[in-house]
Amino acid sequence: MILNVEQIEILKQSVNSTLENIYKDEYDLIERGGMEQSLSFRFGLYFNDIIKNLDWLKNHNIDLEYNKNGLNPKRTARRPNGVRPDLILHKRRENINNILVVEFKGWWNGDRESDLIKLEDFVNQDGEYKYGLGVFIEFNTEKPKIEYFTGY
Repeated sequence: MILNVEQIEILKQSVNSTLENIYKDEYDLIERGGMEQSLSFRFGLYFNDIIKNLDWLKNHNIDLEYNKNGLNPKRTARRPNGVRPDLILHKRRENINNILVVEFKGWWNGDRESDLIKLEDFVNQDGEYKYGLGVFIEFNTEKPKIEYFTGY
């Protein structure tokens, strides 16, 4: 989905606010390491609280580890055997309202290349999914590293 500049900025601000809350309230999960799924879940909770009152997103779903495209496995050109994004903001059962896709990594995990490829594929406006914004978040002990992806 092609987002306008204002919508992208709102999403980025929402991501940043969510991360501020996580670093303030859930830092023990970051510090201990190995808690990527717990941090993904917490991100979804905090993110939902921030965006639930935005009219243009009120009919969208936030899902974790969502690996389906209709009834089939979710696949991309460079991940033909299947792919499972960490968090998505979308409307289920369609690909025309895919808003946000997020991949998380912790400081304890060294593999980032596959997540970056996944995000590039998901935001590709010539591909099947056409997410408006992709975000790579690396949880570090001091502050998160954030990288944004758009397909346009």
